[in-house]
Amino acid sequence: MEKEKIKFPFKCPVCDKEEFDDLDWFINESKDDEVETYRIDPTNGEKVRITDPIEIYNIHCSHCGWVYDLKQVLDYDAIGDRNEKTVNILKQEYQNKLKENPKYNYDEEISKPMPHNCPICGEHQFKCVTSYEVCPICGWQDDGTDADPFDDYSEINAISIHEAKEVFMKKRKNNPKYRCDKEKNK
Repeated sequence: MEKEKIKFPFKCPVCDKEEFDDLDWFINESKDDEVETYRIDPTNGEKVRITDPIEIYNIHCSHCGWVYDLKQVLDYDAIGDRNEKTVNILKQEYQNKLKENPKYNYDEEISKPMPHNCPICGEHQFKCVTSYEVCPICGWQDDGTDADPFDDYSEINAISIHEAKEVFMKKRKNNPKYRCDKEKNK
């Protein structure tokens, strides 16, 4: 890559709103062996460990969502190392979103509450992903574990989703009206 052709800091190539600096220092210092982040490979569905610090720490434009990628700063028609679409395509998509909503902001859009049912009992609805709310029915604390289909062990709950479901089903078998919150009040 011809990094010397890039004038730092540079504006986001998609929306021209956010400023980015040279992150080589960050990439070199962020090789943290303790950070374990995974994604699902869309070609084969397998769990793949992410080692790219930019991807791990989700360094992106808060306005449009473009992920920091110097390859695309040099060539707007390139599929980036971190973006699956070219800058030109992302620009068009961003403009379309602004037409629909002139106040569109990527970070606000992705942080909207996304209600979802408890992965253990399915009876309680959490208000948003990773709410850390405790389900009053089964006692599961919503830590986002159910978002990763290949890793169902919850550090916070100290049990896997599979095991927690078995425990809950046994309690319900013994008492069809079992609720965690009522059990604690006895």
